[in-house]
Amino acid sequence: MIEAPALIIPTDISAMIKEIKSAYAGYVAKFRIPSDHVIVVNYSGGKDSTATLAIAHHLFGDKVRNVMADTDNEHEYTVEYAKNIHQQIGCRPVQLVKRIYSEQDFAKRRVSVQKNWRKRQAIRMGAYRGVVMPSLYASDTKFAEAWRKSAKRWGIDFDTPLDAALSVLKPSGNSFLDAALLHGKFPMLRDRFCTDELKINAAFDQAINPLLEEGEVVVQWSGVRGDESSKRASYARFEADRRDSSFLYNFLPIHKWTASDVFALHKYFGIKPNPLYLEGAARVGCMNCVLCNKEEIAQTAARYPHHIEKHREWEQKVRLVSRWVHWMSVGTFDQSWMRKYSLPLGRAVQLYGLTPEVQNIDWSAFYGTRGGMGAPSVNDVVEWAKTGRGGKVYDLVKASLDTEVCSSRYGLCE
Repeated sequence: MIEAPALIIPTDISAMIKEIKSAYAGYVAKFRIPSDHVIVVNYSGGKDSTATLAIAHHLFGDKVRNVMADTDNEHEYTVEYAKNIHQQIGCRPVQLVKRIYSEQDFAKRRVSVQKNWRKRQAIRMGAYRGVVMPSLYASDTKFAEAWRKSAKRWGIDFDTPLDAALSVLKPSGNSFLDAALLHGKFPMLRDRFCTDELKINAAFDQAINPLLEEGEVVVQWSGVRGDESSKRASYARFEADRRDSSFLYNFLPIHKWTASDVFALHKYFGIKPNPLYLEGAARVGCMNCVLCNKEEIAQTAARYPHHIEKHREWEQKVRLVSRWVHWMSVGTFDQSWMRKYSLPLGRAVQLYGLTPEVQNIDWSAFYGTRGGMGAPSVNDVVEWAKTGRGGKVYDLVKASLDTEVCSSRYGLCE
């Protein structure tokens, strides 16, 4: 039997807030931080950052500032919630910042693509290491002839992959999409440029660094909880920030709290949570994060299909700036002729002893590799997300999801 998490009682919350106040005073004294320092809460619209902002304001009032980096891949509920949370807490309005990519950024990328895509390129890692990809500039080669069949399949009309790439390498007006276009791919587990560029750097450049340049000492409060992952559990509760170790510090006030504690604090202060938590969300952030799990994808497809459609449209553009997708899209032809190349010292292409299956990759996949599929489209991933373990049979629970009723996994439904 599944039971809703038990919320702790308000008197415990009061004691936990006192612990934060005492611990913070100790850190301020230990690190010799002046009493007139500035507190900046890193806000996301989620439960943990909301709790952190409420605690900070309760203890320090208008000394506290707050900033949220909008990635342009947020749910509209979250953006609206962030814009109005000050009315519930009584704090300053949240400062919304955003990384804007300029025409100059894209001009620099276009120059790079025009230079490098003209040349053949050896693959440096993976099963295809040592294989040489052809030029994506020439229009009179067998590869270009084969690629134009891909173009027809995609519904576009260009002579070469380079022409196709240059057609979309311009600001779109959406920061998340622009970042993907400039990188030639979507973020991945080992390359989360979305977090670095759209969140961390945007907040620092537009909200925190200006304070540092004015001579302020700043302590960032973040709603990181250790029980979310082993990596987060290893974080120090308080430390100097490497970007400016004499004037910038990081504090994790609720590092040892649970999700139940966080929602108990919402109740303690009379704060209504982000409405996404009443609609099945386990976490609040990008809608969706490229790394989200199977259940989150199924929930989004059922409740917010316009976000799925958004990602499908992004895939169609980002594949045009992916050299790998252009090469792999020609399938059988490409992967048969590549074996004629020899590596240095007369060695034949071994592909690490593998005989790769013939592939026909048409997508720079937003969700990456899922369900054993190499580069599935958003639509393929949504269908897979509706299945049970193993990805073979549809899950009847997911198929019958009632989007009209509260389905909070934190016991928030009344």
